[in-house]
Amino acid sequence: EWFDSQSGFFANLDEVMREANLQLAEQNLSYQELTWELEQSLAERDRVAKELHDELDLAREVQRSLLPNTSKQFTGVAGVNVSAKAVSGDFYDYFRLSNGNLAFCIADVSGKGMNAALLMAKTSSLFRCLAKSIQDPAKLLAMINREIYETAIRGMFVTMAAGIFNPKSKRITLANAGHLPVIQLNGNQLKKEYPASAPPLGIVENFTVDSTQILLEKTCLYLYTDGLLEAKLSNSQRLERDGLLTLLGKFCLKSPVERLNHIISDIHSRADRIDDDLTLLLIDA
Repeated sequence: EWFDSQSGFFANLDEVMREANLQLAEQNLSYQELTWELEQSLAERDRVAKELHDELDLAREVQRSLLPNTSKQFTGVAGVNVSAKAVSGDFYDYFRLSNGNLAFCIADVSGKGMNAALLMAKTSSLFRCLAKSIQDPAKLLAMINREIYETAIRGMFVTMAAGIFNPKSKRITLANAGHLPVIQLNGNQLKKEYPASAPPLGIVENFTVDSTQILLEKTCLYLYTDGLLEAKLSNSQRLERDGLLTLLGKFCLKSPVERLNHIISDIHSRADRIDDDLTLLLIDA
């Protein structure tokens, strides 16, 4: 009886060990499967990340192509755009018309990310196309507004200031739709500001915007986006309007390109954080 009981014990022990070995084998196989699935997931993540990176690089390249060609310098005209994110919702443009005048604009698209970048590209293309035949800035902005309104995503809009500069008479015709006031400086002294006379583009189907005539002789016109005003400096304060005016006056004796470079460098050197694009366009007589 003792032998039988011992044999039964060892038989049960063998069964337990076989079962344990079987479970260990199954668990090892499950672990290997999980490891394989994890490796596949990481590989897929890396593939998607590379595709996204490549697409963002292409988007940045497209946006750069929409900016003015810096190799074709225009005396007294300069602009800069520094993106806070991978792609920008700001843009500026200027180009010479067939009659020798200069068409120019600056704009800021609401929101961030790819939606804003796509609307920025559309608005920029509309401006460059339509400004060649519509040389009244008020009519030009009204036309661009109707085009954007037709296909605008709800809640998105564009603030824009545009103008025509006659380099011979030193006169500018300016229109402003929802954008920040355009600044005119005489040296380092504020001469005048030109606020918006219509809502941003894409909000209402039709609007009327007023044109303003500006004599630029011995002065400089600055167009900018709110990223400059909202730059957070090391003293926890924003640059704001007064800080921007001080900065514009500080470098007023520099050439247009040097002036912009110094302004952007100054902001970067004092800013704790820059959350928005920095875009600035100047026209100097």
